[in-house]
Amino acid sequence: MASETSIGQAAPAAPSLSRPVPGAPYMGAFLCVVLATVTGELAKSCLDIATITLLYLLPVLVSAARWGRGPSLFASFLGVLTLDFFFVPPVYTFMVRDPKDLAALVVFLLVGLVTGSMATRLRNEAAKSRQREARTLALYGLSRQMASEADLGEIARSFAKTAADTAAGRVTILMPDKEGRGLRQVASYPPRVAALDEKEEAVVQWVLGRGRPAGRGTDTLRDASELIFPAKADRETVAAIAIDLDAKTETLPEEQEQLIEAFANLAAVAIVRIKLAQQAERVQWLAESEKLHRALLNSISHDLRTPLASIMGAVTGLLDKEGAYDCETRDAFLEMIKAGAARLNRFVGNLLDMTRLESDTLRLKKEWCDVQEIVGVALREMEEVLREHTVRVDVPASLPLVEVDFALVEHVFINLLENAAKYSPAGSEIAIEVRAGRDALRATVADCGPSIPEYEREHVFEKFYRLAYARGMDGTGLGLSICRGIVEAHGGAIWLDRSGGPGNRFVFSLPLPQVAEGAWGEEA
Repeated sequence: MASETSIGQAAPAAPSLSRPVPGAPYMGAFLCVVLATVTGELAKSCLDIATITLLYLLPVLVSAARWGRGPSLFASFLGVLTLDFFFVPPVYTFMVRDPKDLAALVVFLLVGLVTGSMATRLRNEAAKSRQREARTLALYGLSRQMASEADLGEIARSFAKTAADTAAGRVTILMPDKEGRGLRQVASYPPRVAALDEKEEAVVQWVLGRGRPAGRGTDTLRDASELIFPAKADRETVAAIAIDLDAKTETLPEEQEQLIEAFANLAAVAIVRIKLAQQAERVQWLAESEKLHRALLNSISHDLRTPLASIMGAVTGLLDKEGAYDCETRDAFLEMIKAGAARLNRFVGNLLDMTRLESDTLRLKKEWCDVQEIVGVALREMEEVLREHTVRVDVPASLPLVEVDFALVEHVFINLLENAAKYSPAGSEIAIEVRAGRDALRATVADCGPSIPEYEREHVFEKFYRLAYARGMDGTGLGLSICRGIVEAHGGAIWLDRSGGPGNRFVFSLPLPQVAEGAWGEEA
């Protein structure tokens, strides 16, 4: 939404176009007749009177096509008189001896009048066609520009400039403020800085309320200094268009007025479109918030309460003085407390990491790290979770060091291992494989669980997304989304490998410093 701008001094009026010299078209018609007369005098020895008569049709056609009806009629009458005076016997007089010549002159005059009228009509139609084409192109260009814009301020500025060029005056777009009690200027071309006075504000409010033009040159509130148009869409007036005309222009011509009304309707449709898009965005945001709210409630009810219940039960048993627990039982209680605390720690860590990723406050503490060490720490952290699985680790000792945030990359391995353990059957194998390529380190965590369906592979890295067959399992659907955020923050990528075979292969890459080809390990 464009911010409210101050309303300013009127810019200087657009310079007026140069006006044609009065009488110039008639002077042009006169010169054309003179030229036809001279041509006829020079060629009368080899031309008959009928051919010379046709010469005088040329000034009529030229005058009609170039200057309109009046000069063409003038050329017709002047041509008849000149033809009679110079070429019809007796010459150099306006008398006509032969009745046939008189009839020929009358027919010439009629033909000249009809031809001039038809040529003038064609000229006017051509001019109207050019005007319609120009209006259509202007509407098309403005509609394309408005369709491509998603910002109200840009749309308003485009409309103001186009309308100002059409009306040859300053155009200001005004809308009700958020409270609906005042007005705010959205755009103005040329810019203005002088505030609207009370009378002008009253006219604008009247137009916004009634949806009809008012102000200068209209039948309503005509004492106002500006002409105000409504911008309406679906019977709703969404804005007012204030046009400050030149002091010599009382009102707009009808064609310009119709064009500006069409512009205003286009702008209104674009404004409504933006408002609907903003409402849809708010609805989507509310839906996402509701989704997050439900996910957090589900997490609190299960992922928090379940480990808390096991911790509280174990602590209660340990504090029971009357219970005779041997060392093995007490150790089991302590292991239960440790596992529950670790689970709570991972869950809270996921929530905090997602919050930092969403708010763009995640800061990487990069250092040169050994990938073997990162994998080893992650495996020790997940030892209890992976105790029912066989873990195969293939991390060559020759791998180069990588400049990463140790704790965050460890968190990526932990989330992938936890995900693999959760969805793989007990006793199955989980494989970790790391390879170095020319410019990236590629790590793979593979499991033997059910293969993720093709239609769900594009969504597994989205927040809160749960697979269809995992609806009843623990988790909030944040782990893979956090992995993607951490890897992309390092400049890498993460994906689900589509190669054949059972299970799932999650692969992520981390950038390596540029070195000579073949200096490190195997090709990825």
